Amino acid sequence: MTTIELLKRTKAAWPALSAAGEEEKNRLLLAMADALESHIPAILDANGQDMADAQGHISAVMLDRLRLDEGRIRAILRRFAHAVRLPFVRLFES
Repeated sequence: MTTIELLKRTKAAWPALSAAGEEEKNRLLLAMADALESHIPAILDANGQDMADAQGHISAVMLDRLRLDEGRIRAILRRFAHAVRLPFVRLFES
């Protein structure tokens, strides 16, 4: 899937996501975390390829930002768990 395709799908999903309540928001966040966790090996493999492709084309600082390891992915998973515990605030009225 290209970035443009992903952005189009995200835009199409926005009305349903913006109308979601707290339970749905938490369900979606936990589903994203589960998907991320279950695909860690594939994500790390793809990131290794991205790192190899980027070598010599971007700065060392940007390479470090691109680099994933299990620790960085676990930190992202902790952020999902933290987001679930945040108080629910509806940003937009449907």
